[in-house]
Amino acid sequence: MAITVRKVVGVALSTFALCLATSVERCERACLENFISDYLNALVAHDPSKLPTTPDVKYVENDQILPLGSGEWHIVESLGKYNHTFSDPEAGQVATITTIVENGIGAIYVVRLKVESDGKISEIETQITRDSGGFDLYEQRGQPEPVWFEAVAPENRISRDELISQADKYYTGMQGNDPKGDYTFFDKECNRLEDGLQTTNIKTGDPYGHSNDTVFASLTCEEQFQTGFLGGFAITTLDHNGTVRMLPSVNGTSSPIPPYFDTPRTLIVMEAFRLKGEKIYRIEMTLTEVPYGMKAGYPQDPPVDLSGPGTNFTVYPDPCDRVCLENVVGDILMSLRVHDHTRLPLAKGIRYSENGQFLALGDGLWETLEAISWTDSYAVVLADEERETAGYWGFSQEHSVPGVLALRIAVSGGQITEIEALAVRAETNDSRGGTMTLMRPPLPVEWEGDESAVFDAAFQERSIDGLEISPELLNTYFDGLEKHSSEGVPFAPGCTRRDNLIQANLTCADQLDGKGQALNGLPIDTTAVRDRRVLAADKKRAIALAVALIDEPGNSPSPSPLPETTRIPGTYMVPQLFKINNGTIIRVESVVKWMPFGYTSEWSRLEE
Repeated sequence: MAITVRKVVGVALSTFALCLATSVERCERACLENFISDYLNALVAHDPSKLPTTPDVKYVENDQILPLGSGEWHIVESLGKYNHTFSDPEAGQVATITTIVENGIGAIYVVRLKVESDGKISEIETQITRDSGGFDLYEQRGQPEPVWFEAVAPENRISRDELISQADKYYTGMQGNDPKGDYTFFDKECNRLEDGLQTTNIKTGDPYGHSNDTVFASLTCEEQFQTGFLGGFAITTLDHNGTVRMLPSVNGTSSPIPPYFDTPRTLIVMEAFRLKGEKIYRIEMTLTEVPYGMKAGYPQDPPVDLSGPGTNFTVYPDPCDRVCLENVVGDILMSLRVHDHTRLPLAKGIRYSENGQFLALGDGLWETLEAISWTDSYAVVLADEERETAGYWGFSQEHSVPGVLALRIAVSGGQITEIEALAVRAETNDSRGGTMTLMRPPLPVEWEGDESAVFDAAFQERSIDGLEISPELLNTYFDGLEKHSSEGVPFAPGCTRRDNLIQANLTCADQLDGKGQALNGLPIDTTAVRDRRVLAADKKRAIALAVALIDEPGNSPSPSPLPETTRIPGTYMVPQLFKINNGTIIRVESVVKWMPFGYTSEWSRLEE
């Protein structure tokens, strides 16, 4: 299935299509619109204290729960021209699709507010789509199409529940992916905007989205659903699992799925619907990407238990020694490669994650991984016998996309209890979007997939048995990374660090100190280094596998011009390998993945 619609949340339907009877107690249309206006003015003023909020107000930015006043609140400079507001007095909710300028760059900004009966805001859910082209299209429009503002005659109005039902048909049809499905809920003249761009009934022959297909955008809303591919105001989460390889078309031809969908993707989408009678007539949507499997900040449904049922067999000795742990790594890599987790001895309640998000076993990499390095020069297996934990670091290949895969595997009682995968893919850009994470800024050190890279020989050398790898040593390193200072960090004199397979001609200490503009692969104004976790420590090899999340708030006070990547709030997920010798760090191998600002691993949440 190409798309899974996991949830529809925060419904706020336009009262131009609703207009139910009002009561004096609730906040009506004008009242709700004033809340949106006040919110946007407070955002530009960088002052959330201007807003009336409940003591437990919840603020969400691109699906990340943040303190109100952080993230986007630090960098917005001004509001744009475009503003499309949707009010739902019955639910006390209001939302708007608008444009902003952040640090000189245009973006699309969507916000939903929940207003309680006492006139205080209890929920703030936002999405920032950093698409400067979409910003320009919206600015050229200036205002929404007039049809959105046409009042519906009283005799033609339908209930709020019916409006929600029609929107649900849209998402059910998208997930059903059935070319022969019933899509008569679309008006024959339905049109859809995506980030300000009309994507239906366009006869120019321009390609659609990331693909090279020149037919799709010429179709009607109903015809697009009939291809089987796409398949109020609402907030949804769309999972693309990377398994569908061809884009069907109603004209009898088909096109390859673009490389962007070669790996699992999750998109958060905010959409507005205008109905004509009981049929969808206009759709306005904007979207951005979050890590695959990311849970929404405001889930409508209860959390899903993704712990696995386990298997009925035991393979490994108890306890699992070095040879056993190395065999576990080989078994898991082979099972990933053949897309079959059921061949593994899995403990009941096993948890599996990718990039910090818990997934069902069989999802994600289990469906897309095609190749993995094992015996060649870029693969390391770690055995942490004291913790019965194994680690792996090596190259991966998912369809056309190479990457680096790091694994942590926990074993107990002869069965696998946890599998944690950190997948950092090579991201490339081209005229159709390439494989770049949607809407992310450029990284300080980009990696385009140099599969000829090899490990420094030091990583392959065996060390004296029993050599301790102190957690305090690695924590000292993370402290130095947070302070951008090598003072007190136990680097060996010739220590070198490589980021995304690129090595600067500097020592680890000089990189950490920001000399030569290397900046240790990260902007110099990163702040917190948090969620520090040592995943596996191999005494015999004197190698440790760790991961940390590094925040870049995007509001550096530096007066000098800054690259775009330091001007947008973000969090870097950084898996790293450390080679230790006599209590000092002699090599660091690092890969860097950009995440939405404030991102937190579900493993860290379990420890709270």
